[in-house]
Amino acid sequence: MEIDRHTLLHYFAGESSEEEKEQVRRWLESDEANKKKFIRERIRFDASVIVDESEVVIKSPTLKRRVIINSLKVASIILLFICCSYFYGNYRVGELGKLMQDVYVPFGSRTSLTLSEGSTVWLNSNTTFEYPGFFNHERIVKLDGEGFFDIAKGKPFIIHTDKYSMEVLGTSFNLESYDNGSHFEIALFTGKVKLFKNHGDRDTVFLNAGETATLAGNKLIVTPTNYNLYRWKEGLIVIENESFEEIMNLFEKYFDLKIIIRTDRVKKLGYWGKFRIVDGVDHALRVLQKDFQYTYKREENSNVIYIY
Repeated sequence: MEIDRHTLLHYFAGESSEEEKEQVRRWLESDEANKKKFIRERIRFDASVIVDESEVVIKSPTLKRRVIINSLKVASIILLFICCSYFYGNYRVGELGKLMQDVYVPFGSRTSLTLSEGSTVWLNSNTTFEYPGFFNHERIVKLDGEGFFDIAKGKPFIIHTDKYSMEVLGTSFNLESYDNGSHFEIALFTGKVKLFKNHGDRDTVFLNAGETATLAGNKLIVTPTNYNLYRWKEGLIVIENESFEEIMNLFEKYFDLKIIIRTDRVKKLGYWGKFRIVDGVDHALRVLQKDFQYTYKREENSNVIYIY
């Protein structure tokens, strides 16, 4: 059984009819080699900012627009394949025999991607995301870092982290869980979420829209969601009564540098405000100087900032 590339492009762009979707499904299940081809074509689709019309003819104006829009949205993913110092991809056969993809987003960067079944994921700085190139009987992914998920309706969608796992359906939420840290937090925007640990139902927690669960010690604390705090995917750092020291930790995360505070005068002082990530760390530090008495020195060679 064969399938033409034009049909796959329609599928990746979300333009497939029900008949075409069924055709792709049967094609994937007919041969393991087709799954590998599917992955290769998906990579090519996601990594293409400009469609070469001499190679691929797209007759539908709507599809052409969607291809270009999709390509621009994932422009940063191109670095995954062409610049190892920023992004890298690793395709392998997992323990369940599925072709898995690992995406790493380095410090100071953000990116987004659309999964094969239509879900959209925004990945924050220093995040690793593992997912299959296509979903078959189940939807299972793994996160080490922070991501905002907009899950398409369908079969249960399961996300594993090193602290908790969660099961959702059609849901949108922000999830932060770095393997090398103790912090775990999920802020639910829409839908419902089931949180659980693998070793027992006694750790199961259900969240509704507008609730945030934060790990405190060994217990999840549920509070109302403050949506302002999760605007990083819009390019904003929103600070609400954070200490100067906590703000510097955020700057390290978003601007890929090290900040060393050499004065105790400002460490515990609180601040409210927001910064655009695109304006850079120097702009943010100068704004803070209006409320905090400090000076700073930046060593360009070592990418370290000292606060005095």
